[in-house]
Amino acid sequence: MRECSNCGQPNSENAEFCVNPQCRTYLGWATTAFSDPAAMPPTPTRAETAGVFPGAPRQPNGPATPSSPQRFGVRVTMDPTELSVDPGAVVVSTVTVHNTGTRVEEFELGVAGPLRQFAHLEPAVLSVYPDAKVTAVLRFAPPRDAWVRAGRAPFVVGARSRVNARVEDKVSGTVTIGSFTELKAALQPESSRGRKPARHTVVATNLGNVPLGVQVVLADRAGALTFEPPQAITTLAPGASAETPVLVGGSRKWFGRTESHAFTAQVSPADGAPPIGLNGVRNQVPVFPWWVPTAVVVLLALTLAVIALVPKHKDTVPGTTGMIQLAAEQILENAGYKPVIVQRADPNVQLGQVIESKPVAGYELKHGEPVQLFVSIGPCDGGCLIEVPNVEGLKQADAEAALKAGQFEVERSIEVPDPAIAKGLVISSSPAAGEKKEPGSKIVLKVSTGPTPTTTVAPPTTTGGTGGTGGKEQVEVPDVVGKPKAEATEKIQAVGLTVDIAEQSSATVAAGKVIATDPAAKSKVDKGSAVNVAVSSGPAPIPVPDVTKKPKADALSALSAAGLKTKVVEQPDTKIADSAVISTDPVAKTAVAKDTVVTVTVSQGPPCKPGFVFRLAKPDDHVCVAQTIADRTKTENSQAASRVSATDHTYGPDTCNQGYVWREAVKDDHVCVVPQSRTDAATDNAADKDRHAK
Repeated sequence: MRECSNCGQPNSENAEFCVNPQCRTYLGWATTAFSDPAAMPPTPTRAETAGVFPGAPRQPNGPATPSSPQRFGVRVTMDPTELSVDPGAVVVSTVTVHNTGTRVEEFELGVAGPLRQFAHLEPAVLSVYPDAKVTAVLRFAPPRDAWVRAGRAPFVVGARSRVNARVEDKVSGTVTIGSFTELKAALQPESSRGRKPARHTVVATNLGNVPLGVQVVLADRAGALTFEPPQAITTLAPGASAETPVLVGGSRKWFGRTESHAFTAQVSPADGAPPIGLNGVRNQVPVFPWWVPTAVVVLLALTLAVIALVPKHKDTVPGTTGMIQLAAEQILENAGYKPVIVQRADPNVQLGQVIESKPVAGYELKHGEPVQLFVSIGPCDGGCLIEVPNVEGLKQADAEAALKAGQFEVERSIEVPDPAIAKGLVISSSPAAGEKKEPGSKIVLKVSTGPTPTTTVAPPTTTGGTGGTGGKEQVEVPDVVGKPKAEATEKIQAVGLTVDIAEQSSATVAAGKVIATDPAAKSKVDKGSAVNVAVSSGPAPIPVPDVTKKPKADALSALSAAGLKTKVVEQPDTKIADSAVISTDPVAKTAVAKDTVVTVTVSQGPPCKPGFVFRLAKPDDHVCVAQTIADRTKTENSQAASRVSATDHTYGPDTCNQGYVWREAVKDDHVCVVPQSRTDAATDNAADKDRHAK
């Protein structure tokens, strides 16, 4: 049994905390070197302690007299006692030591508990006068590593007198470690060669401190390769790795040269972070080398035999159920089909995964035909907004079928001439593709009639000298180009014509104003005829440029040139070079409005090893240094303006006040510091290569 030193409660030998609910003292404290009297320095004599604390009153020799009784005691408090910190960050608490005795005491501070290795007390020894209080700073700095598990852990801070070993006190607290996710993936080997399928392995490693679900999907653009299995799903424990073996092969080729086929293994974390694309190459070797001489008769016979034996290929819809949307679209495009995305609420299928396709997998369908992909938007309580399917370029019947499958109603179709789009194909829809609308919303389709036909208007004929025209009454189409839609409609209807409105994007005409009419302004038409009015919906959406792996400056310039705004966030990455782009949100090729803010995630390079953090002399400074150096660098940056001389530049070229020099930790680092800081910066720069995690 273990007896609690605080309340005397008996506890089992393996208990970590006292079972007394009013006490809950950490029992491991009793076994630490801090609380072991034998491990403490010997108690100094009065003669030895007489000069330890300058200015402290001398203690009288000999036993205390009844007129001056001595009292010994200490009280330790901490604020706050409940701490939270993310791995790679620092959290601070203040420890206060109150000497409740009548003599000057020197107290040694210590920390016990599961997270002791991440704790740092400064100072660790305090000299305290009678009835005085002195504080120390307690820092917890857990590294950003998978073995630092998320959760709540207890700790104890204690103080013991070096003068009187019996005088001690302690206070308990807890630290809650935050969670983070990080995924690393690799393809081994990256290339293979041969006639038979080769084994590749996708290795996924969870570098975070919480479990992480991972999906692996393999595909190739040309559709020349086979993958067994084509996809896999697994869950990784913190710090764990999982290997997914895949057989990659190609169609057998009897003669010719070796062909190289690129393929991609996409590793997608379940937390919604950007997927990792792994590129591989399959070199498919023919059965017979190209240079083998073969007799014409034998070659002809063999060719006929192969043609006779190999079954005719049937065009069938490939299976995509359960895949993520991007992979399913790629597979259908590789097979020669046009995917049409139709969103549907489904509580049993994960957001972004394919529920089913129409036609179903295995259905014989000619290349070039549309295939509806029903993609889950997850569970939906009450009214849900669903994106209008993109039916541009589809036959009118196929477009109406896709819209009906998406629970939309086609209100009407407007036929307009278009020299660039074949007759009978959809030009656009209103509302436009991608807009989120309620199920049952009405959609207007604009369908091409092909190029505008050339017509000749016969002059009016007169009869018998009475004047007048033959046939229907003719009216002139008003000029409403550039007018607001409501005003244009009113003017056209005022002359006895009807109006059909169709929206289309325009970079030069403001939204809601007329781009053109058909027939054109001032044309003579029969009264009661319809006038097709094209109204601007504003600029067309901008596709986000692909800036992955590009330098940050180049990426920001490309996004700005495309008319987009940017927000930069940084994070460590072991695969992407320092200051290169890891990903963007929205992802590349996503169509967005002008001035949309794109979040650019930039690599800080490999993370620092435990015990080191980024220095950040400038935002792009990712040299790994001790926490104290990083804190000093931050302080120097905040005090930089006060150390620059405005008039006296005689102290070298640095233009700093006397006693300060440029730090020069990175290029153009002109922060004024003491000379030792510049020396330390140069030392850290030289040692940086060995301080990063591999």
